[in-house]
Amino acid sequence: MQIIEGVYQLITPFPQFSYAQAKEVRQDIGSKPRWIKSLPYVLPYLVRSEGELALVDNGWNTDTAYEALVDGMAEHDANPKELSQLIITHVHPDHYGLTGRLCTESGAVVTMHEKEAEVISSRYLQPQPLVDQMQNWMGRHGVPPLTAPDMARGSMGMLDKVSVRQPDVQVQGGEHLKVGDFDFEVIWTPGHAPGHICLYEPNRKILLSGDHILPTITPNVSRHAQTQGNPLADYIKSLEKVEHLDVEILLPAHEYDIRDLKGRVAEIRAHHEERLGEMERCVGEGATAWEVAGRVVWATGKLADFEPFMQRAAVGETLAHLEYLYELGRLKLHEPDNEEGVITWTRS
Repeated sequence: MQIIEGVYQLITPFPQFSYAQAKEVRQDIGSKPRWIKSLPYVLPYLVRSEGELALVDNGWNTDTAYEALVDGMAEHDANPKELSQLIITHVHPDHYGLTGRLCTESGAVVTMHEKEAEVISSRYLQPQPLVDQMQNWMGRHGVPPLTAPDMARGSMGMLDKVSVRQPDVQVQGGEHLKVGDFDFEVIWTPGHAPGHICLYEPNRKILLSGDHILPTITPNVSRHAQTQGNPLADYIKSLEKVEHLDVEILLPAHEYDIRDLKGRVAEIRAHHEERLGEMERCVGEGATAWEVAGRVVWATGKLADFEPFMQRAAVGETLAHLEYLYELGRLKLHEPDNEEGVITWTRS
């Protein structure tokens, strides 16, 4: 689908969906309530200008997603072999998975934030140390011994769906990436991922927001064993970086494009305020992160019913909110003296 001249929205399905199913959901999603728990597709963006061809994000490394990308590009008289640039908003599998495969075909230059480049090896090339760290880390936050190993291995099943490629260009934020006469400013927006970036084109008044801002859902903002700092605080600050930009069209990586950036940012802030209050109430007289996550009302169901990977995401998101509440002085953190002890939280 053409968004404006030179910018095209493509669709690549998640592994559990066919291309036809993904297109059907994309056609209906703006007018009907969302009826599925999982995301059905990624929206890569093809940018073409003055003989140059760039792709922002791509999809899972599956044959179905690859063929969908080929078909989508063909609708706009392009093919993967012609790509000169691959720009990655962050290295989660649904945004980065096809990168190596596409580079092999095209020789395209790969660009991403330096903080995303730092985690490629530990996530995709040598993941076992991270799995071990995660198991110990989850035990510290109250996850039961029989559950923690499955949660620690939750993302291992995705490794075959990522074709790894190290970046040719690493950015920090503030740089300009040119595709013909398009001039994209790189905006570093940590929170959902430490090196997440958005791309702002002021001449066309478009913002490619990756997972930073989505139309009806909010990105998972989590803590895990390798997280540094406070990701929710980072995310809230990152919203401030983009909300006052002169944007007419917001192009996210999921759901659909929207026209009201400021209004959506206000909704996301309100959501997190409500969720912070809920987390604070769920702490009760004192609880671990696992216990709080089990008490929270999640949009997709109960923690006990989630698959291990989603349980891990829920606990990580719970922790991000608990740590932000601690930073605000609304909670107290109780760390045991020994490494085997469990971390708990109480209200201030």
